[in-house]
Amino acid sequence: MLKTVSYIILFIVGSTLIGFNEVESKESTVVLSTDSYVKIKGKTNVSTFECNFDITTISDGIRIKYNAYDERIKFNDTKLTLPNLEFNCGGNAINRDFNKLLNTEEYPEIILKLKEISKGESVKNSTSALIEITLSNKVRTYTVPIVVNNDEDLIVSGVLPLDINDFGLAAPTKMLGMVKVSPNIEIQFSLKILEC
Repeated sequence: MLKTVSYIILFIVGSTLIGFNEVESKESTVVLSTDSYVKIKGKTNVSTFECNFDITTISDGIRIKYNAYDERIKFNDTKLTLPNLEFNCGGNAINRDFNKLLNTEEYPEIILKLKEISKGESVKNSTSALIEITLSNKVRTYTVPIVVNNDEDLIVSGVLPLDINDFGLAAPTKMLGMVKVSPNIEIQFSLKILEC
């Protein structure tokens, strides 16, 4: 009887220790190729607009810390900081409107923080990323379907639809209210990742 109780205790303690056994943390530094892009697309009731980020301004390596599990990778403080002034929407007037909308004077950057990448359970070969976005000092988290291409270089791409109202931003109007900007925008990205 005592022997049986000892085995049960060892089993429970062993199971508990295995359950808390942390996967080894890994670190890497990467850079983005100049072939990469991040753009914000939107529309008004009369046209569309596109604001392209100057990817060459991110010359420093991006530090990546992560833990790899079977079907997912969890990241720790892996982020991409995008200064608002590095977006070009095609002209001085629309660039001013864009920066006014984002409160650039007070909050000069958009921060995209990668939290997790996981393989889909319901759709075979699907992958999604959990991304935390800080915009105008408001933080929101989204799950984004992504495409990972690893033929020659690692390229991660996707489209993240956003409602600017979620960040407390009001879509501007022009020409006495005749031109209205939709609150629905898209962040489109294709990041060609090179290891340092």
